Amino acid sequence: MTQSALDLSLTQFFMSMGFLLVFLATGLGLAWVLLYFRLRARGLDTHSWLLAYRFWVRVFALALILSFAGSIPLLFQLGTLWPQLMDRMGEVVGPLVAAGVLTAFLFKSCFLGTMLFGLRRLSDLLHTLSVLMVALGISLTAFWIIALLAWAQTPRGAVLVDGQYRVQSWLQVLSTPSLPYAFALFVVGGLLIAAALMLGVTAVRTGMRPSDEGDRRVYATGLWLMLVGILVQCVLAVGLAQQVLPEQPARAAAIAPQWHNSSNADLTILAWPDSAAQNNRWSWSWPGLNPGWLSRDADGQFRGLDHFSGMAPPIGPTYLSLRMAILAAGLLIVLSALALWRGRRRAYEPDALSAGWRMTLRATVGLACLVQLAVLAHALWGALPYAVYGTVTLRELGTGVSAGKQAWVTTAFVLVYLLLLLGFRQLLGHITRYGVVPVARRRGRA
Repeated sequence: MTQSALDLSLTQFFMSMGFLLVFLATGLGLAWVLLYFRLRARGLDTHSWLLAYRFWVRVFALALILSFAGSIPLLFQLGTLWPQLMDRMGEVVGPLVAAGVLTAFLFKSCFLGTMLFGLRRLSDLLHTLSVLMVALGISLTAFWIIALLAWAQTPRGAVLVDGQYRVQSWLQVLSTPSLPYAFALFVVGGLLIAAALMLGVTAVRTGMRPSDEGDRRVYATGLWLMLVGILVQCVLAVGLAQQVLPEQPARAAAIAPQWHNSSNADLTILAWPDSAAQNNRWSWSWPGLNPGWLSRDADGQFRGLDHFSGMAPPIGPTYLSLRMAILAAGLLIVLSALALWRGRRRAYEPDALSAGWRMTLRATVGLACLVQLAVLAHALWGALPYAVYGTVTLRELGTGVSAGKQAWVTTAFVLVYLLLLLGFRQLLGHITRYGVVPVARRRGRA
């Protein structure tokens, strides 16, 4: 497999993975938000919370459809891009993928219809139970996917025998040290995207017409959820790094970046790494403050990238994706804190938003998605060149398809995903503009 073909395969796979996980996280976050709305609607202020639920269940359905659409090409790519995958890791990958597919179809077929169409046909208790089961089903579906990714990062419970992984303990496979942090990070990321969507859409809706009680409930919920979500996600990201970096010293050296073995290492805040020259063209460092995540060799020196004999991850994507995630998260913390402070002073009234703040709240949607994509990009690129860290490389699993054919297929994927994103934006804009339009059914007509 040539390097160009491998790069194009990675581009296809990571693009499909990112599309699926972003919309899966959005659907997961909205599912739990809808459950919150539904529980609050069982209290005294029923009407306003039902208004919020009836609008946002439409957005949830759109996100869920796109996550389902994104899962199909990803399943095909497991075989077309990495034909040796099931032969080498099928005993781990097969059951986890099957569990994810089965969970998705089981909960969607049993409870999704009653959630979407049973609001006026079921009792409050039964409909709330349906919403709960859908939220649990999406969470469980995401759990199997994250469990597979976490196992590949920090493998446990399976051993490599004659080039094939054999499961010794499923309990250990599903209890890798990075899994709790990775799954919690994914769930909180979904809630963060949901909160940003709530604020952005509410800012647009209330700019077109006066707000109703449902808009005020959504606005207040979104402000609190976004600030709490980004703070919790930062804490979880630190916890995940503490689990992963000691087992992946090459990734630790790449995010420093530490080019050579040395007795000293400075904390590099920002830099422009040059892989060809194996140094930084420009850097802004904190001298004398050694990064705590760097590993040491037997002589007590900090391990540099040259220590790993070409088996280190690509420096540019690994380094820049982490800095991008930190920068976007920091900006989102500032904006969400200011937005909450301003919202509380104005009694959570979205009609009081200025034109500048409406644009700012719309921008938080992009920032929230950028944080999740940057974290995912760092997780995937930082594990290279391995499919299972330390043992199986992606080059061993790759296809023999030429780079020319890969380029055509990659272009087609880019166009399809762009069209899907454009369609989502158009439908979301339509819902935002016209709201929930009830359809009256007359006797004798369909």
